[in-house]
Amino acid sequence: MISIVMPSYNSSAFIREAIESLLCQSFPHFELLVCDDASTDDTQQIVQEMARGDSRIRLIVNQHGGISRNCNIGLHEARFPWIARLDADDLSSPERLEIQIKAAEDDPEVVCWGGGALLINRHGRVLRSARIGPLNEADFLDFKRSGRTIYIISPTVMFRREVALAVGGYDPRFDGAEDTELLSRLATRGSLRTLPNIIASYRLHGQSSTAQRSAHQRHLFSFIAARNRAWLIGGDLDLDRYLSELTTRPALERLIDDVTGRGSQYYRNTILHFAEGRIAHGMVTGVLACLFQPSVTSRRFGRRLSRRLGRQLNSLGGLWRNQTGHVSQD
Repeated sequence: MISIVMPSYNSSAFIREAIESLLCQSFPHFELLVCDDASTDDTQQIVQEMARGDSRIRLIVNQHGGISRNCNIGLHEARFPWIARLDADDLSSPERLEIQIKAAEDDPEVVCWGGGALLINRHGRVLRSARIGPLNEADFLDFKRSGRTIYIISPTVMFRREVALAVGGYDPRFDGAEDTELLSRLATRGSLRTLPNIIASYRLHGQSSTAQRSAHQRHLFSFIAARNRAWLIGGDLDLDRYLSELTTRPALERLIDDVTGRGSQYYRNTILHFAEGRIAHGMVTGVLACLFQPSVTSRRFGRRLSRRLGRQLNSLGGLWRNQTGHVSQD
């Protein structure tokens, strides 16, 4: 049995589709906890309407306190041993839960399962596929020994509820990096694994990130990586002290960090703008990304262009084979 925790906040544009992707699962033995963070749009009404048609859906209305606090309420309210995460704007593939619970039964030592995902835009158009995280036990141990941060695409994550509660659940100080931070602590209790299957669709949409928000998020991720390395030698790090020390670094070091961060920020905003169809905005932020991080940005754009050309060539090759096969049969 699986408890699905879905945090929501002003999600009326997407939440019906997100819930419908769960109601058509091939594995029907689940409950869906929609943990709403005091939405001011029609989100709650949509969930209530759908809950009247399916008793597996529960709406939990919370005070506006952020995604980590919202998810923690879901963890405590959940009745089943596995927690599957899905945001209110993402989608689960029809066989997601069945694939993951079968993997969990086959390998009970694993405490968290992920998988591949399609990246889609606001309108559901597929941009590309992605999969990150350890593929097997040897891969997981390599991550652990090196202290590397383990990332798993968030709408594919399914973890053991008792383990998540044992490590303290989500930490509200890490909103914006809360999923990855929880994964780092889950990895101290057992193996994390990514399945090869495409089991979700991860939606890219919304507004571009500000420099201040992007810098704070970047520092949170750098703390997670630094703490992983400290754990390897039996040490630990304090977040508040770590963030405070970042502000007292030499001026040149802070300048380099700021330039690097702004380059990454502009690159992410470029991808978001193009996904949303804001071509002019994307061109502007793309130029800025190249100015702040010329070598890194050119490599990133080069890899994306190579992937796109590869997909187009494969598509043309398939079309050619179909056409020549048809001609030969005639």
